[in-house]
Amino acid sequence: MTGEAAAVTKPAELPRLLQRPTIGWVLLVCGVAGLLASFMLNLEYLHLLTDKDAALICDINPFITCGPAMLSNAAAIFGFPNVIVGLVSFTVVITTGVVLLIGAKLPRWYFIGLQLGLIGAAAMITYLQIFSVFDLGKLCLWCMIIWTFTIPLVTLVTISNLGHGVFGEGAVSFGARLGQWAWVVVALWYLIVIAMIGVGMGEAFVLAFRY
Repeated sequence: MTGEAAAVTKPAELPRLLQRPTIGWVLLVCGVAGLLASFMLNLEYLHLLTDKDAALICDINPFITCGPAMLSNAAAIFGFPNVIVGLVSFTVVITTGVVLLIGAKLPRWYFIGLQLGLIGAAAMITYLQIFSVFDLGKLCLWCMIIWTFTIPLVTLVTISNLGHGVFGEGAVSFGARLGQWAWVVVALWYLIVIAMIGVGMGEAFVLAFRY
């Protein structure tokens, strides 16, 4: 098999979690969760556009509220609402998951494109996390759901791509070794985000609950 139409390299000894059929489920589950959260965020955004004083479902308390994030400059990183990016991107993720689950073989160039999209997703949610914590001092419920499912999506698919030779033969053995620690990587990423929230908003939490 040669050329871009060829299937990716036969994987090294990857855990079952990182084999293509299981990755199909990862893509499907994370994609559906992300799409639903993006859809709700879109509804809330449209609701806010029609009534700036509207009570939103995601307005839970002074710290967990979507309004400030939706009205900020960060809500349209590319010049149009971020919710559009979420709706399109998670639809692609779901479609890819279904294709893998039915046993179809996708070419290497497709996984490279998917990986570039995942890198972009990781960069985007990291920027929005930093902005939400240190600039707004508030967290968006639907955004946090998207973050929660994007982190394992990016981590597991990236390691799987490494083990399947998407980045070249030299990365296969590294992907196989890293695959044994996949959930540890996910947990560490979660802990970093939680620690960032604690550093950026911990004092505000303490003061609010003290009084």
